[in-house]
Amino acid sequence: MVKLDQVLRTVVANSGNRTDQLSVEFTPGTEHVSLQTDLWTLSAFKEKDITFRPQYIIDEIEKYENELLNDLYNNKNTTVRPIYYNNTYNIITSIGLTQSAKRDTGEVATTNTHNSIGTSSTTATEADIGLAAEDTGGSYARRSYASLGQRKVTGSTAKYGMLWTDSAVSAVPISIKESGVHWASSGASTLHARVTFTTFSMTTGDLFVTQINELHQNA
Repeated sequence: MVKLDQVLRTVVANSGNRTDQLSVEFTPGTEHVSLQTDLWTLSAFKEKDITFRPQYIIDEIEKYENELLNDLYNNKNTTVRPIYYNNTYNIITSIGLTQSAKRDTGEVATTNTHNSIGTSSTTATEADIGLAAEDTGGSYARRSYASLGQRKVTGSTAKYGMLWTDSAVSAVPISIKESGVHWASSGASTLHARVTFTTFSMTTGDLFVTQINELHQNA
């Protein structure tokens, strides 16, 4: 069952605000603190119940989440309920931070281009260079944000969204437990961020949405 606090956390992040409490222990020289917070939200629906346009998935999932929050807060039932809903924090990988720094200095011309999914629940760490068990069978390929999803900046929040259908994975049923943001369509050592989450068991007729809000903020 989707919970009010989960949806509220996502809507707050969608608005470009922090969703966790900040605690800073002051010492001389730390007057300026730069923060990056990633909130991933994973949601799933029955294809027969709702329609999303892939290239507008961020806009449309955010509109839907506002409607869902209004329903839950006011005890109404005006919109579709997800069959799965989860959000969680993760860290950007060390190689992802390095790649981002090199973009700022013009040493590389990459952008974060692709989304992946996988089947391992191994905890995400800064040292990750790829998913622990990326789905690679059948006709599966990482999905391009430029052509199959959406990426945008709102304020100082970078947003990435992807719609996965049962035809976009290697085969169903599949137990999806992890997802990643990459700066290449294939290969290791191209991982900007990775997250693991409670298993979503995709079957025929399911839609699965990955969204990440990466907040860049001074505090």
